[in-house]
Amino acid sequence: MIQQIGRYTVRVRGRTAEDGGMLWLASSLSEAGFRVTGAKRLEVVLRADDTPLRPDCAHRMPRYDILVDGDIVTGGRLEEQETTVTVFDSPKPWEAEIRIRKLSECTQSLLAIREIRTDGRILPLEEQGMKVEFIGDSITCGYGVEGKNELEEFSTATENAAKSYAGLAAEWMGLDAMLTSFSGYGIVSGYTDDPEKRNTDELVQPWYDRAGENEFVLPSGKRIQDILWDFSQWQPEKILINLGTNDLSWVADREPRKEMYRKQYKDFLQLVRSHNPNAMILCVLGIMGTGLNEYMVQAVNEYRAESGDTRIHSMTLQEQDWQRDGYGSNFHPNEKTQKRLAEKIQAFLQNT
Repeated sequence: MIQQIGRYTVRVRGRTAEDGGMLWLASSLSEAGFRVTGAKRLEVVLRADDTPLRPDCAHRMPRYDILVDGDIVTGGRLEEQETTVTVFDSPKPWEAEIRIRKLSECTQSLLAIREIRTDGRILPLEEQGMKVEFIGDSITCGYGVEGKNELEEFSTATENAAKSYAGLAAEWMGLDAMLTSFSGYGIVSGYTDDPEKRNTDELVQPWYDRAGENEFVLPSGKRIQDILWDFSQWQPEKILINLGTNDLSWVADREPRKEMYRKQYKDFLQLVRSHNPNAMILCVLGIMGTGLNEYMVQAVNEYRAESGDTRIHSMTLQEQDWQRDGYGSNFHPNEKTQKRLAEKIQAFLQNT
C-alpha cells in the first residue's frame, strides 16, 4: 500500500490511518518503508498518543524500531509525546532502504510518523512478497516475548511483534504481512480471571473491519476504531487465524461453552471470508492450551462442508514446553517458543 507523509510517498504495511497530517501506525508490526538517495542526513519525527503524558500508562507507551538496509539502527519506546530521531548524519551522501516499524500493539498505544526530514530524495519501497494476514491475540502480538520469566507483568518494553511467530515467519519468508491481533481477545470471550464472568468486551469480531481499536482521540476527533478498514486496498493471499487461547479461560471444560466457541468460530470464518474472497485460510491453536483444539478443527470442517469452501485448513499445536524453553512474561511464549512456533507456521504456509 502507498501513502503520504507530508510531501513524501512511502510504502505502508499493516493497518494504518492518515489523520492530522500524520501517518498513524496502528497494528502490531505496521510500518512505513522508503528508499532515500543522495542524503547526508535523515530524521523522522515520531508522535505518540497520550500514553507518555499519563503516569498510569508507563507500561503502555508505543515501541518502535528503525531499520537501515535490514539492520536495526535505533528504537525504543516513546517516553515523550513527540521525538525527533536522527537515523543517520554523514559527511557523504547515503543511499539506503529505511523501514520504520511499530513493535507494540494497537490496543495499548498508537504511534504516528509526523514528518520525514532529509536533504535527499525519497521513493517508496516496492510492494513485494506474498500478502499474509495473521489474526490473533497476545501470542501473535509478541506479548512478553522478551520477558525474563512468567512473574513479569505486561509492558510494551518486553512486547515485540517482530519476535512473535508471525513477525519471524514474515521476515524469514519475505512476506507482506499484516498482524490483526489484540492481546486478551477471543471469539466467545476475552480473557477472564473468573470463569463465571464472560468477557464480551474483548472480542475480535467487532474490530475486524476497523483500522484498529484504541480509545485515544486523533486530531480529527475520531478514534482509530471509527475508521473503517478498506479491504479493497490490500487483499491477502493467505490468512492465518490463531484464536481460542483467551476463550479457554471462560469456556474451561464446560461442553455448552465449547459448543458456543465452535459455532461462533464458524461465524467468524464466514466474516473473514466475506472480506477476503480469494484467500487461503489457515487455522491453528494450542500453544498456550489445547482444550479447544478439537472444537476449532470441528468448526473448520463444518464450515468447509456447509459452505463448499475448500480453501481452508487447520493445524493443532502442542502446548509450549516451559520446562525445556521457559516462559516469557505472564506465562507467555518467550523467544525460544516463538521461534519454534514460527518454524511450524512457516512450513504450514509453504505447504498449504
